[in-house]
Amino acid sequence: MKTPNLKFILETILEADTPTPMTREEKQNFMQEIANFSVLGESVYGKGDLERTCERVKNIVERADRIMTESDDWLQNVAHKKGNKRMHEDYRDFEDAATTLKEAQDRMAMAYENIGQHLNRYFDVN
Repeated sequence: MKTPNLKFILETILEADTPTPMTREEKQNFMQEIANFSVLGESVYGKGDLERTCERVKNIVERADRIMTESDDWLQNVAHKKGNKRMHEDYRDFEDAATTLKEAQDRMAMAYENIGQHLNRYFDVN
């Protein structure tokens, strides 16, 4: 087996490290994506208000609990209270998930802004 010479090794290394140049079309597409970078913020920042949604769900759960336990039938009230207990546990799970989602959304927004600042140093970002 023939050993490769130094010239072959250097050419192989240099070819592997050199990225292929972008075509004009690829560059234009990239510049359009950079120009529209701020549009991505709508999905990053979230259009819905999680706190307001949680408050609305909480009010619905509380009102449902009150309505379901207004009955004069003692046995029926016991059954409803047991079911409502589970509904309140589910609401706490919902609230915890919303809090976690809000924290993740805040971290995502911060990372998005940092990316935008970095891109803005080199490109025209809207």
